[in-house]
Amino acid sequence: MGSKKLKAVSVIASERAVPVADPERLQWLYRSIAKELRGTGGMGQGTEALKRRLNTVNEQLQKEGGGRARVVPCTANCPTPCRLELTDVQGCSFRQKWSGGTACVSNVFRGLKDRSHPLYDWDLGLRRGFELNMHANRLGLNHWDILVGMVPWLRSCEHFGLLSKMDGRPLDWNSSDFWVGMLNDMAYRQGMGDALAEGGFRAASLLNLGPEIVRRYYTGWGFSGHWDGHATFLNKIVYPFWIVGAVHWAMDTRDPASNTHDYVQNVMYWGPFGDFFGRDEPPVTWDQMRGIGQRLYGRSDTLDPLSGYEGKAIPAAYHGVRSVMKDCLPADDQVFPLIYDMNTEDRFFRIDGIDGPDVDAHLFRAGTGVDWGPAEFTRTCERILNLERANVVRHWARDRKMDERVLPSFEYDENWINPEIGERKALDREQFDAVMDEYYRLRGWGVETGWPTRERLESLGLHGVYEEMIAGATRASERLPELPPVRPVEDIHKDDPDRIEVEAIAVA
Repeated sequence: MGSKKLKAVSVIASERAVPVADPERLQWLYRSIAKELRGTGGMGQGTEALKRRLNTVNEQLQKEGGGRARVVPCTANCPTPCRLELTDVQGCSFRQKWSGGTACVSNVFRGLKDRSHPLYDWDLGLRRGFELNMHANRLGLNHWDILVGMVPWLRSCEHFGLLSKMDGRPLDWNSSDFWVGMLNDMAYRQGMGDALAEGGFRAASLLNLGPEIVRRYYTGWGFSGHWDGHATFLNKIVYPFWIVGAVHWAMDTRDPASNTHDYVQNVMYWGPFGDFFGRDEPPVTWDQMRGIGQRLYGRSDTLDPLSGYEGKAIPAAYHGVRSVMKDCLPADDQVFPLIYDMNTEDRFFRIDGIDGPDVDAHLFRAGTGVDWGPAEFTRTCERILNLERANVVRHWARDRKMDERVLPSFEYDENWINPEIGERKALDREQFDAVMDEYYRLRGWGVETGWPTRERLESLGLHGVYEEMIAGATRASERLPELPPVRPVEDIHKDDPDRIEVEAIAVA
């Protein structure tokens, strides 16, 4: 995280137009998508909700010393302005004005007092929080690891009496100067920051500081929680929907939610469990959600809050392929695939007879001229996904046993309660095993090994890959040390006062 010779690669676009195969078709698709998305405000927010949010931020800025906020596209030519950009905001720890954007978890630098878990109960205000966001960006630091994994671990170590100072500085989360010092130490690898620069998970071992505590905030593969319903207190998702996220975590080698928001996030944002973005009614009812599940996945229980483990392997497999498809285009993970739409009666996205999930293939054809329909494009992405799996099998002997090493992170009670159920749920290994069995079968992989079969690889035109995969896995098994046993994750938050109170309200 800190003191790397290469911090970033910046690309400046040329003024020359990039040729596309069918510019008229691409323009039509762009405008049609933009019209629908602006009508719904991206993830169900609506333009009025965005305006209200913007007005609130500008009012706060004026109270705290000036500056201006506006909503802009996150990337060039994106049709959905979604990123909050602030200009001329007077610094607090630095004598300068800051201009730049905030996105995703960067807004948490300010603190979430009275809005979230006590782990985030500091209150720096908009101006100080924005300054920390900009300073961390300038230093090239990972906001997600710091705010989702590292800080909760450090605060819990503080709570249990394991930590009171950092390199002589008293812990003061309400001081922006304290934050600046911690960020600088990470970037320049000074003092305790030398270990923190490795990320929270490794730092716990290097410092011998709460190595069991840190596991509560890191779901797997050294990455902090993300749409898992357990490790993180920032992404609200409830049973049974985090079951799909658990499959994605099991299948990946890092945080899988960088390109799989489409199910785990949007089932919460669009459905009745969301905050409705200022509306009196949810963007999509459960009946409509179940209808979309039937249309998209072939089963209504894929989007049913009372469905349990049934049907969850199907969206897990579907969105695994869609993650590859988005990376190939590339398309915005917050928006694609286009599934939900406030402008249609059944809330399923479509433009001029094209179903939303098929739009990706139409964009690809218009841009490249490659004459693929949705089926051909999907098959190509299946090839990529299977080749990626074959590579990790060949080089690291990846198998089902290794996939399942993340599951202890789901085997304690979830952070939030499904209101339709009224009690917390933990992953049931026996029921989840059946989901994994089905997932491997849907992929065409061996249920016992988790390895792509010869038949599956050759059906995708990957001839000769199977033999290399098996030979490599044999060498890897001989070369690599045996992995240590997987231990349960202790839920150090099970007796939190706020959890007990919420539990009582839910039961009542």
